[in-house]
Amino acid sequence: MRIGLTGGAYKDGYLAGEECFNLYRTTVESQGAVTPGRAYGGAMGNPTQGLKMAPGLTIDVTLPTLPVRGQCWTGTRRFAVGGDTLYEIADDLTVTARGTIANDATQVSIAFSSIQLFIVSWGSAYCYDLATDTLTDVTAQMAGTPGVVKYLGTYFIVNLLNTNKFQFSDVLDGMTWPGLNVNGVSVFAENISSIDVNHNELWVYGLQHTQVYQITGNDDVFETIPGALIEKGNIALFAPCKLDNSEFWIDQDERGGRVAVRSNGYTPQRISTHAVEIDFQSYSATQFALVVTYALQIDGHNWWVVYIPGASWTWVYDVNENNWFKMAQWDSDFGPFSPHRSWNHVYVNGRHLVGDWESGNIYEMKPIVDNGDGSYSFNTYNGKVIRRLRAFPTAQDELQNQPHNNLTFDMATGLGPQPPLQDGNGDDRPPQCMLRWSDDNGRTWSNFHTADCGMAGEYKTRVIFWRLGRSRKRIYEWSQTDPIPTVLKDAYLNQPAVGA
Repeated sequence: MRIGLTGGAYKDGYLAGEECFNLYRTTVESQGAVTPGRAYGGAMGNPTQGLKMAPGLTIDVTLPTLPVRGQCWTGTRRFAVGGDTLYEIADDLTVTARGTIANDATQVSIAFSSIQLFIVSWGSAYCYDLATDTLTDVTAQMAGTPGVVKYLGTYFIVNLLNTNKFQFSDVLDGMTWPGLNVNGVSVFAENISSIDVNHNELWVYGLQHTQVYQITGNDDVFETIPGALIEKGNIALFAPCKLDNSEFWIDQDERGGRVAVRSNGYTPQRISTHAVEIDFQSYSATQFALVVTYALQIDGHNWWVVYIPGASWTWVYDVNENNWFKMAQWDSDFGPFSPHRSWNHVYVNGRHLVGDWESGNIYEMKPIVDNGDGSYSFNTYNGKVIRRLRAFPTAQDELQNQPHNNLTFDMATGLGPQPPLQDGNGDDRPPQCMLRWSDDNGRTWSNFHTADCGMAGEYKTRVIFWRLGRSRKRIYEWSQTDPIPTVLKDAYLNQPAVGA
């Protein structure tokens, strides 16, 4: 019977033990080769879905100072902030320092017009002239401490930390910030937590509410849109993100918070699962205030990436699949994970470039590439092994103690690289995958068992694990560390009838 292999990460104590690391679900948009099957114990197998390998990372350039705190692409020029320095990165990857900024090793905010960049870093504000290549500190013109900066309708706009105010520049001039260009939010009482720009509107997030503004052309310039007061606020300065023609953020209000939502017009819709929300609740307020999110599109999948400093993984929400999974770096043999190395992103000439939250590395992020000569690239995290892992829904049938004869995986095989992988004795070996299981809801696990996935060209190799014992309820966990472009489609558990 088919096991529900293509879900996401959903762990909730005794109720659910699903995991999904460095694998993302994709739905086949054709019904041509679908064969119906039976679902095991109510688990929803879907023959039109599969799991693909999350993209790998290869260094694009390393900044002289660290970490990579933000990136910007104007359409013709590329910039990044490393540590306390603004850099310009040329097409030949030459790195030129363009000025010094305040540094607290957290994310910076960058916005740009056709003639200027504007950067907010650690409560300081800077304007960079694209014509003269000069960086000017304009913090003294701020009516408070700037938080993030956005650009809308010829104006740069900053929110002022620990206040209910935002300030905007003169028209097309990030060098000039008149004191009269300060708006105080009157529709809610709390301080502003962040701002964003979407559909030519300014989204002003409070700690418990959100108000959307428009540019009117009147003396007040920015005015509230009637009916656009949202009864949910935002929890972190760098949480709001624009994706899929919507706003995405992590909410809070007087009743609680740490629920991921997206906008549907001016109505927030919950997109997180209870399992994601349970994980969100496990972090301290100080830690969660430093959440950073970004958006990208990989092979037509729109992803919202949520980086939490100090966590053991990075959460990713796939908008197209309405599914959550985890990206993480594997730090030691069968040991802990740490968050994916990225915390900001820019798309430059068809390439996804992500900045490292710890080092000065900027990576290109891309799905595994078959080089045509039997080798693969983008199959590691900058040379570190990627551990792909999927723990399935619990297999049970009314708690009957049933034998598990074998478990067969419908997966891509025969993808071993050339030259072949080698074992500890230096002999050629096929790539392998591993299986272990838990009969007590993930509290303890069996030893790892391995199965061959086929040398190069052995496309008919079957991946089967035999003699799996008996269980009343069991969680199976598949994993792989060999750097090949495996695709998982289904898993089939063979059980004789009870008493047979």
